[in-house]
Amino acid sequence: MALFGALSTSRSGLINTGAALSVIGNNIANVGTVGFKGSRTEFADLISADGGGEVGKVGLGSRISAVRTLFTQGAIESTGRNLDLGIEGEGFFVLRDGQGQVYTRAGNFQLQADGTVTNSTGDALQGIALNPDGTFAGGIQDVTVAGLTSQARATTSASLSGNLQADSALKGNPPGTFDPTSFQSAINTSDYFTQMKVYDSLGASHDLNVFFTRTGSNTWAVNMGVDAGETGGTAGQLQIVNSGGSIAFNPDGTVNTVAGNTATVSFTGAQANQQITLNLGSPNQLDGLGQFAGPSGLNFVSQDGYGAGGLTTLNVDKNGIVSAAFDNGQTRPLFQLSIARFSAPEGLQPSGNQLYRETMGSGPAAISTAGTQGNGTIVSSALEQSNVQIAQEFIDLISTQRSFQANTRVITASDTLLGDLINIIR
Repeated sequence: MALFGALSTSRSGLINTGAALSVIGNNIANVGTVGFKGSRTEFADLISADGGGEVGKVGLGSRISAVRTLFTQGAIESTGRNLDLGIEGEGFFVLRDGQGQVYTRAGNFQLQADGTVTNSTGDALQGIALNPDGTFAGGIQDVTVAGLTSQARATTSASLSGNLQADSALKGNPPGTFDPTSFQSAINTSDYFTQMKVYDSLGASHDLNVFFTRTGSNTWAVNMGVDAGETGGTAGQLQIVNSGGSIAFNPDGTVNTVAGNTATVSFTGAQANQQITLNLGSPNQLDGLGQFAGPSGLNFVSQDGYGAGGLTTLNVDKNGIVSAAFDNGQTRPLFQLSIARFSAPEGLQPSGNQLYRETMGSGPAAISTAGTQGNGTIVSSALEQSNVQIAQEFIDLISTQRSFQANTRVITASDTLLGDLINIIR
């Protein structure tokens, strides 16, 4: 009977619009969830039945054909937190869940006590390990900083830039003679004296004393010394560590020649015969020391050594390269984050906590890195917000509510007609 068919048809409408209301409610509930992707309910009509004669085909109601996840880009908002990451463009972060992999757009990561970078549920972020020079060191693995330190580096090169006073009075006895007997005599017989920090192979810092003694017109003696107590001798005594050091200048104040500018020193407990080359400038250039009539002084000092360092922070660039910064001023690349793409991302299976799993419908994950193969780039210290548009959700809520009410009216009308039909036979 057609009246019973109307009840059945309206029933399907009630069930389906009720499910659509649940989807809308879930979208609204997650409007503030990081990396959440909203869904929409899509309906399809049921297979029609032949009504016979001239009546034609009569529909049997509706069904839910799909609850589609919409992977449109959400707004990326800055947070200022180093381990908050957003993807601008296509792709998903890769996480290890047990022995398998899951995928997410939610980049609110954290550092666990064991040094592993995970999401809020403990799934480890995946990346490719890097060598210190930035080349790949292995396959995809957990991003971890357990026991990470910066190894010390012994100083092998140092540079000075500045001026030596061209008309400085000759010191020493006889004039122009350097006396290395003690620290005081060395300073007294130097026209200019400076100290710079250098490091041994164990990362310990030492003072390298550099003495400049004018020996004649445009010529200077260069002597380098350390405290003998740091090399196994008597503390407080001067130990000269270079031989025959000198620098000569051209009449225009540029460097002519430099000689004997390499120190050889064995600090106690560290590498023996550590060599430190002092760069004072290139011939005929003003890229180091110059000799002019102004007072002696330095404007630039550098050296390539450093002590051991502990991890202070992690930084991530737009290509997903995770770098460690240490308290000795050094930085080092550690990992490059893995980014996954799918040929049909709408086929991914949601598994809660903004995580997705691949299915036959999504196809396998194509894992690469950020900024390559069409993948988006990483925005550091920022999070991708939910892509739910609250205004549109309220519009859909009103529309779906009206549809639900209309289906209830059809059921009410069918019930009234059935009542009338029953009353006929009374």
